[in-house]
Amino acid sequence: MNNKFDFYPDTNRENFSRYNPFFQKLVFGRNDLLPFWVADTDFVVMPELSDALAKRANLGLFPYENKSPDLKKSLADWYNSKYDIQMNGKKLLFLPSVNTSIATIIDEFTDPGDGVIIQPPVYQAFAETIKDINREVVNNPLILKDDFYEIDFEDLQLKAQQESSKIMLLCSPHNPVGRVWKKDELQKIVQICIENDILMITDEIHGDIVFEPNLYIGMLNIYEGLSDNVIMVSSAGKTFGIPGLLDSFIYTPNTEYHKQIRTRIKAFHLDKGNAFSNVAWEVIYKHGDTWLKEMKSYLEGNIEYIHKFLKNHLPMIKMTPPEGTYQVWLDFRQLGLDNQELARFLSENAGIALNQGNTYGPGGDGFARMNIASPKTMISQAMNQLKEAVSGLK
Repeated sequence: MNNKFDFYPDTNRENFSRYNPFFQKLVFGRNDLLPFWVADTDFVVMPELSDALAKRANLGLFPYENKSPDLKKSLADWYNSKYDIQMNGKKLLFLPSVNTSIATIIDEFTDPGDGVIIQPPVYQAFAETIKDINREVVNNPLILKDDFYEIDFEDLQLKAQQESSKIMLLCSPHNPVGRVWKKDELQKIVQICIENDILMITDEIHGDIVFEPNLYIGMLNIYEGLSDNVIMVSSAGKTFGIPGLLDSFIYTPNTEYHKQIRTRIKAFHLDKGNAFSNVAWEVIYKHGDTWLKEMKSYLEGNIEYIHKFLKNHLPMIKMTPPEGTYQVWLDFRQLGLDNQELARFLSENAGIALNQGNTYGPGGDGFARMNIASPKTMISQAMNQLKEAVSGLK
């Protein structure tokens, strides 16, 4: 069933970001590494999608396009039927990427110097975006307890009470630590945000990639009946391997927020449709369920392989299997290397490109993130290269 995810086409990947030799050289000092850093997949997309895109290309017409009612309905139906997240398709807004959406919302609803709460170690673009638009990063660091990450609610309460704090930017499921937040955790977050008039931006781009028995719970559901001070951002890019088609959506039940964001999108001409992404979204949200289940099964196999390999051959490197996402958060602290030494060790000794944990903010020292959405042969090669590199440290 999963052989399709073993397929690794013989093609030139130099223009793919995580394979690009210039980017690898810039970040890692070498351009011949096994790449497990940029968070996209090596998997060929579902055949229905390839066929639909080929058919669209053969049409030979590429005028300006809008999002069709069918596209909006298929997206809303996906979230309703799979997760009981109610969205009115007519109120969906679209921008080129989730990061674009986040930057747009923060810039629209805050002033320079205002604070945005994040929970490091967290996706590094959060802090970068906040700083780039002259807002202040307010860290609510996660607590690592018995190899499990928890939210520090006492600290979150204190950070939310700060006069400058205006927004909380939640990563749900969490990248890179792989937590899928439970209902009671989300409820506590919402209570704190409502009490302190904090606008919630919830990035749920990894929501489809959750492993049983964990459940993806949308923040829209937690807010329902309590407040409409919430904006959801997401995309099909991670789930279906199409970040290169550049598309994301925003949804909020707040009518005034919707009007403001729509006006901002129009002012900066961010609403132009992409012919291929329009086709892709309509197809995947109608026909993607079986393919998604198969991909998640394959990812679970990769996670199980890595977990057993580390336990049997590299017990000094720890990994708590993620509850969601296709990232694994590896703990290298027992190797006794500082961040620079760890970076050199992974690239020069092991020959693998991982994201350095310290780039994800406080709590990331001594860790690294590995993208495991690759064929098992690549994962196996990386683990064996890592094993050989660690043996060379002794």
